[in-house]
Amino acid sequence: MVGRSCECLNVSDSCSSLRLVTGIILLLSVLTGLVLADDEPSSVRLIVYSASNASGGYDPVPPDVNLPENMSFSLRSPELGFIALDIASNKTKFITNELLNIPWVTEVEVDAERFSGRIEKDELINNSSPDQWAFSRIGINSEHGKKNLSPCSVAIIDTGTDSNHPNVGMVISGYDWVDQDSKPEDSDGHGTALSSIVSMIADNASSSKYGSSLSIIPERIGVDGTMMSASCSALAIAHASDLGADIILMGYGGSKPSLAEERAIQYATEKGCVLIASAGNEDSNTMHFPSDNFEVISVGSVAKSDGLSYFSNYGIYTELVAPGEEIISACPNLSYCKGSGTSFAAAEVAGITALVHAAYPGLSSDEIRQVLQSSAIDLGRVGRDIYYGYGLVTLPGAIQAAESLTLQKTLKAFSMNNMTPEIRRNGGFQNTTIHSLSLSPGWNFVSIPAPLKSKKTCRDLFSKINTDSHTIWSYEGGNSGWVPHDPDKTLPPLHGILVYSDKVTSVPLVLDTKGTITMNVTKGWNLVGSPVHTIMSARELPFGDRFSWVSILPFNATNQQYDPAIIRGANGRYGDDRNIQPFSAFWTYLNSDGFLVSSSGSKSF
Repeated sequence: MVGRSCECLNVSDSCSSLRLVTGIILLLSVLTGLVLADDEPSSVRLIVYSASNASGGYDPVPPDVNLPENMSFSLRSPELGFIALDIASNKTKFITNELLNIPWVTEVEVDAERFSGRIEKDELINNSSPDQWAFSRIGINSEHGKKNLSPCSVAIIDTGTDSNHPNVGMVISGYDWVDQDSKPEDSDGHGTALSSIVSMIADNASSSKYGSSLSIIPERIGVDGTMMSASCSALAIAHASDLGADIILMGYGGSKPSLAEERAIQYATEKGCVLIASAGNEDSNTMHFPSDNFEVISVGSVAKSDGLSYFSNYGIYTELVAPGEEIISACPNLSYCKGSGTSFAAAEVAGITALVHAAYPGLSSDEIRQVLQSSAIDLGRVGRDIYYGYGLVTLPGAIQAAESLTLQKTLKAFSMNNMTPEIRRNGGFQNTTIHSLSLSPGWNFVSIPAPLKSKKTCRDLFSKINTDSHTIWSYEGGNSGWVPHDPDKTLPPLHGILVYSDKVTSVPLVLDTKGTITMNVTKGWNLVGSPVHTIMSARELPFGDRFSWVSILPFNATNQQYDPAIIRGANGRYGDDRNIQPFSAFWTYLNSDGFLVSSSGSKSF
């Protein structure tokens, strides 16, 4: 009967029960549909890639692409070889297969999600509070004496920037990848917060001590911290590098990798950009992108105690840490906020990096990265670890390391003609001498002036040393550079070796000082060892009419950093009257090819 739920004229109890069950099933069906609708978005963005080519770029994407139905163009990047398409979520698998049949298409992937931190406006804060604990901890308020800075631009990829806020430096260029226009204004506040932190370190600090030099390039890839995509991230990275950004800050991330981001990071790296990203706020060591990329400096967060923040991610990609809790920053509409997260820590590292870049423009991106690593305050276990990386970044340490490295680069320009690099030591009377090789916690540059009497291999020699699974390294120079030292070979005399130890210890050595040992050296930097087993001053290094060393760079194993350079003929801090420690290795700059000679354990020449 039409319109009846039960096939009976009289409504019985059983019929009522059937109606009730049917109603419940229908209600559950509706609710289930609503849940699925919430869990599964109606549309999905696919990224379609062209292949890489022999020139280092990517095959062109045709301007008129014959695409399957029910999809629309979203984004296009000829430089990175991809387009982004929006499709119905229930057709992802089918359309992916259709796209892979197109001749120029080499790969298709679903666009990865990216997330950044959150901030909260604080009505009680009415200024930038330059004396906040985080800035004090990393030495932002310290004087460093340099007055002239070169221009430096930092791209902030996030939710945009309030360019009218007094704590945000000069804003130039940029783009809004959400609304597709050139006005990346911030309606969320997170991007403004990061911009202000970078500015308060690199711009305000430079205004008071050095003279302003900073420019901010805002790249807006999300309305807020939960609405970002890897495709927009990739476009923003490439766009910022095309605009000439020296530093690119990425205060966001996600668990899924993106080929688009990887291509963009490589693109920016080749243009000389320093890329910095937050390690993530999930208290996890799971993968996190774009920070988990070897070309990116991944920054974790520490608390006031210098302990890792409760939310900070960690892992093998963590490179540096900085304060990331209760950080005061600017907010849109001339207000101020307080927030916590690894993105704040990354912004502090970006600010210090910008100041180093501006103060020492001759340093490359790789050298700046080296400066940050070598000058960081080691936290946790000795040496790099998965929680703190190389340690806590500070501005005074970074400035000092940059000055030292710049000096070494300047020394390379020195040239002295018609001289042969040769260090000689005359033969002694003893054939066998017992000595002790002292090691400090961390890395040690060591060398021996004569062969081991026992001919022990490095495996045997350092068998009781806990190297924490670190490889023993030797430096070959030229195109070889650092190479792992064969553990089944002995220590070669006069050659510098890099050895790791977890504590203060010593290794007994029995040297055979009979005979003459020669080591070839080349023009430029060489890693060589002291030719004697006693302390000697650098100026005592023997040289003839045809030889001259230009500079020496010793490594301080106790402090785990390089000491100031020793310059031939100099006085004071760089004077050549400073001592060379026995059994130590050091870098020396030579002006031509030659050889190093050792024939004794004595100090007579």
